[in-house]
Amino acid sequence: MPKCEIYQDVKGEWRWRRTNKKGDILAYATEGFEKREDCEKNGKEEGPCTSYKLKV
Repeated sequence: MPKCEIYQDVKGEWRWRRTNKKGDILAYATEGFEKREDCEKNGKEEGPCTSYKLKV
């Protein structure tokens, strides 16, 4: 299963990205979200991601 990360961008909005074992980005949020929950929901709608690792 791809690795999934969630993080805040420079505007303070939440975004997600899905990477393979090599670290190549497979998919990512095309918009920022004010709430982390909304960001995670969007990521799960876009593909297989059962959990997220918080990227700081």
